[in-house]
Amino acid sequence: MSSAIPQPPGGSPAPGTDRVLAQRYGGGHRRVNRPRRRGPSTRGWIVIAAAATLLASLFVVWIVWGNSQRPVAKDVSFQITDAGHVYADFDLTKDPDQTVTCAVQALNEQYAVVGWREVTVGHVADEELNGRTSTHRVTLRTTGIATTAGVDTCWEDAG
Repeated sequence: MSSAIPQPPGGSPAPGTDRVLAQRYGGGHRRVNRPRRRGPSTRGWIVIAAAATLLASLFVVWIVWGNSQRPVAKDVSFQITDAGHVYADFDLTKDPDQTVTCAVQALNEQYAVVGWREVTVGHVADEELNGRTSTHRVTLRTTGIATTAGVDTCWEDAG
């Protein structure tokens, strides 16, 4: 018993073959409805990208502006005069109306603090400024021989 459908000599299917094939394999092509695409449309992605770019730009401006208000100290030099004294020279960049306190320290060979002093810098005369930067020399008393001296940190005084 053969399940093959006989073909007439012309090569075209016999009449009724379509019906037999439709019964066996299902009739015609069915159109399958595709589910709707989930998520944002192209316009939605453009809006999301624009909003993200705007937020990133605002974040960068906030960071840069915040850091520009912070006082910055740069060590210039130091001089050890004897076992009990050292000089530290540093440049301080700040806004003219800021009052800034800097902690200056002296360290020994083991990096232990052997001298410490807080220096407050308020208004600086215009002839002593180079833009917003002024140079300062601080004398530190030490408890032992120092091998280096410089600014540890600076902060703006409140009030």
